[in-house]
Amino acid sequence: MAVSSELQHTVGKSASLNGTSLHTGEKVSLKVHPAPVDYGIKFKRKDLQDEPTIDARIDNLKMVERATTIGEGSVRVHTVEHVLAALSAMGVDNAVVEMDANEPPIGDGSAQPYVDLINKAGVTTQEEPRTFFDVREPIHVESKTGALLVLLPDEKFRISCTQTGPDNRFTQYLSMEITPAVFEREIAPARTFVYYEDVEPLMEKNLIKGGSLENAIVVRGEAVLSKEPLRFADEFVRHKILDIIGDLALVGRRIRGHVVAVKPGHAANADLARSVAREQARRGTLSVTRALPRSENYQPHRLFYERGRSKISQTRFSGRHDFYSRRIDQSSRKSHGQGEMSLRGKRRSRFRRRIDVHVPR
Repeated sequence: MAVSSELQHTVGKSASLNGTSLHTGEKVSLKVHPAPVDYGIKFKRKDLQDEPTIDARIDNLKMVERATTIGEGSVRVHTVEHVLAALSAMGVDNAVVEMDANEPPIGDGSAQPYVDLINKAGVTTQEEPRTFFDVREPIHVESKTGALLVLLPDEKFRISCTQTGPDNRFTQYLSMEITPAVFEREIAPARTFVYYEDVEPLMEKNLIKGGSLENAIVVRGEAVLSKEPLRFADEFVRHKILDIIGDLALVGRRIRGHVVAVKPGHAANADLARSVAREQARRGTLSVTRALPRSENYQPHRLFYERGRSKISQTRFSGRHDFYSRRIDQSSRKSHGQGEMSLRGKRRSRFRRRIDVHVPR
C-alpha cells in the first residue's frame, strides 16, 4: 500500500472486527471510521451513554501495567497499543475507533488483525500536510527496572531494540526503519508473550482473563508454549518494537528519529512519549514568543539617542529608578533647593553622555 509521507491520511471506508479482549475477557466489536484532517485518532465507547470519545494522546494515559490504558474522566479504554501501532505504521493519521466494550479484541496476540482491517478499509490521502516531530538532539529515559530508551536524530523513523527476559534469557536484537510495508511484513505478525512465572500474579490482579495459547506465547524456562510455532526466530523483540510504535503514537504526530531501546516496556515507552511531548510544547512556546509583533520603529540600541530629552521618561526605567527622567516635582525643589537640583541635573547629563558613548548604534 503506497502512502505519501507528507500528507495526512484516513481510512477509505468503515470496517469492523469482532473478537475477545485479552485482559477483561469480554466479547467486543470494533469498527474503524474515516475522520477529517487534523482529527487524530479517537476511541469511541459505543456502549456508554452519550458515546464518549477519548483522544489517543499522552495526556490521557492512565495505566501502563502489562498494557496501555487511556481515559478521560471516568471513561477508559484498555490495551490500545496494538490498534495504535497498526494505524500509525500503516499511515493512518485520522480515524475514529468505535467499540462496544472497554478493550479492543486481542485477535491472535499480534497487530496482524488490525493491519488486515486497515487494508480492508483502504487508506485515503487528505489534502493537508502531516505534522512531524524532528529530533534535534538526543532524548533519553531510564527506569529502575533497567529499561533504557534513547531517541536520536534521523531523517526516517527507525527503531533498534534489544530484548532480554529474566536472567537474560531469550536475548534478541533487531534494528529497522519502520515503513508500512516493513511493518506489515516484519512487525505486525509478532505476537504478545508472557513468562510463565508472571501468569499467576497477573491472574490474581484479574488480568489476562481472555488470554490463552491461541493469542499469546508462554515462555517456561527454555520452552516456548504456543498453539503454533514461532513466526520469527526473534519474535519477542519484534513484538517489543510493535509496542514501542503503538505507545509513541500517543505523541500525536509522526516522529523522525531513531529509537534505541534496551529492555523496553510500556512504562518506559510512555516516559519517552511524555519527553517528546514536553519538547514539542517547549518548541511551540518558543515559536509563539518569537512571532510576537514588534513596532517597526523598535530599535533598542537607539533607545537613548533619538527620543530626545523631553521623551526620555518613556523608557522602561520608571519611578525613583528612572535616572533619565526630567520630571522634578515641586516638593523636591522645596526640600533640596534650586542649586542642589541643578547639580543633580548636571550629574545626570554627564552620566547620559557616558552611556551614549558606550552603547553601540
